[in-house]
Amino acid sequence: MERRKPYSSSNYSSFTPSQSYSTPSRSYSGMPGTNEIRGADIIAEYLVKEKVPYILGYAGHGAIGLLDGIYKHTDKIRHISPRIEQGAGFMADVYFRLTGQPLAVYASTGPGPMNMMISVANAFYDNSAFFLITGQVPTTQVNSGALQDDYRYNGDMSSIFQPVVKKSYRIRKVEDLCSTLPEAFGLMRTGRPGPVHFDMPYDLYIESAPVSTPEPLNGSASAGSWSGKMSDYSIQRALEILCASERPLILAGGGIRVAGAYEQLRQLAEQLEIPVYTSFMGKGALPYDHKLHLGIAGVWGDYPATEACRNADVILAIGARFNDLHTGSWIPGYVYNIPPTKLIQVDIDENEIGRNYPVEIGITGDAKEFLEQALKIARGKGIRIESGDAWRREIEGWQSEWRNFCAPFETSSEVPIEPRRMLADMNRLSPAGTVMVDDIGNCQVWSEQYWQTKVPGTHMTAGGFAAMGFGVCGVLGARLARPDSPCVTLCGDGGFTMWPHAVMTAVEYNLPAVWVVQNNYAIGTIRDLQRVYLDGRELGTSFVNQQTGQFWNPDIARMAEAMGAHGVRIEHPDQFGDAYAEALNSNVPTVLDVVINRDTGVPVTGTWQMPPIPEVEPTFGRRKVR
Repeated sequence: MERRKPYSSSNYSSFTPSQSYSTPSRSYSGMPGTNEIRGADIIAEYLVKEKVPYILGYAGHGAIGLLDGIYKHTDKIRHISPRIEQGAGFMADVYFRLTGQPLAVYASTGPGPMNMMISVANAFYDNSAFFLITGQVPTTQVNSGALQDDYRYNGDMSSIFQPVVKKSYRIRKVEDLCSTLPEAFGLMRTGRPGPVHFDMPYDLYIESAPVSTPEPLNGSASAGSWSGKMSDYSIQRALEILCASERPLILAGGGIRVAGAYEQLRQLAEQLEIPVYTSFMGKGALPYDHKLHLGIAGVWGDYPATEACRNADVILAIGARFNDLHTGSWIPGYVYNIPPTKLIQVDIDENEIGRNYPVEIGITGDAKEFLEQALKIARGKGIRIESGDAWRREIEGWQSEWRNFCAPFETSSEVPIEPRRMLADMNRLSPAGTVMVDDIGNCQVWSEQYWQTKVPGTHMTAGGFAAMGFGVCGVLGARLARPDSPCVTLCGDGGFTMWPHAVMTAVEYNLPAVWVVQNNYAIGTIRDLQRVYLDGRELGTSFVNQQTGQFWNPDIARMAEAMGAHGVRIEHPDQFGDAYAEALNSNVPTVLDVVINRDTGVPVTGTWQMPPIPEVEPTFGRRKVR
């Protein structure tokens, strides 16, 4: 049988999207002082130069060449293998959010990269980053239909990843690595951070070329960095409009987290004496107990923040994109009234400015740089709010209403357990530096309203793509990033039973974490939507034994025990506090199976709409204000 010819432009012509091909590399042939080096060794040595501490992934035949290169450097790069590829992506995502350091993540060919797709997209839409490398059939087998060759319909894995990465590089010769690795690591961290992808034929891991391992780019950018210039005039004008208003607010979005601008935000807010609220992705930009902090605004927001938004006359928004959950599906009066409320919007991505609301002033720039520049101008010119006493008294009234509403639930002895009682115990017992990683579902929304972030930057949640498993697996990435802090995920029984293998990884690699499972025998968020929008016509959202007709889940606590962790089932609220305190202090992976009231709804303070179904009305507070 005739052996296929190595890659050339003629036998690889199906890969047409040229913009995602690797950057043409310099010719290294004949360079003095260089030796032949394998592709896998270039990658491994470059990761060491970038000080990447972990590589995460699941082995397959398309990855063994890469692993052979990493094998020589396990004193510098620790290898961790979750039980499914997505878990590696979620872990790397959370690690980056906490440290700004992208990890390396890998998969084999075919199903492995496909399994990785969800966690890659989750990171991409939340401006988080990691370096992903996936195997491809050898260059000699391209378009042959070999095992796991994605050759049909002119596609390949690179074209599949393109929509959810900043760039996908098609590596087609060993020399390509010398230019693409530094470029990829620089790209990951600049502007809006995001994952990058290498599509790597696995023969190139073993093949060699007469090149040297490249150096990282000089002055490698930190996460979210930006090289543009903001106008002092625009910033001063924005501050003057803000401080001349009667009811000003500052909105801290997820861009504050990406830029690590917590201290700059605090200083500016205190200088101007203007209240701060957040989007969900910005939760924890200020500590929950700061005098200027109002909480989160949105459909399930804190009432004082949502009510303040409805009544503000000027809002300075920093790093927020105004999505549907935050804005009440953009329906006037429920969360925002823009206009007549004036919006000053600052974002590192100019495409987000004015996307959903008209702006009075739009400023393109990095959140931290904007805040530093604004603080310097405000202090230098003595800019601060001119008349804020009446506005503060009004806000204090809303805060009092909200506290009076929430307080009785925090001491409830209700069985099944009232979720707000459980969160109150968690807030009381969790040390200040506890990292909370929400999973997706009602658990996320309970956390949004009631988890108290004591230290800025310690609350992690999934926003734009909202992938289940982010918390269940991602809490292990938090533990890698913060080995001396308690790391907790609040998750549902649906999310946990989708990803229980995370507990195995925790035990295997000694990553003590706490899973607080809100067990309501349901995909609760979707069940609630069926109840509200479809007059209670439920299907596919409750976990029921089809033989007995009874609600059913596996014994989650015993599952944890079987995987080598500690497991506790909790059915009465008085049991929870002691079990949670022990979990935090045990230094053992622990799963708390907490049976909660499945019919307790999260209070709606704004609205949300799934067209053409009409919007839901608030269940606490006022109806929309026009």
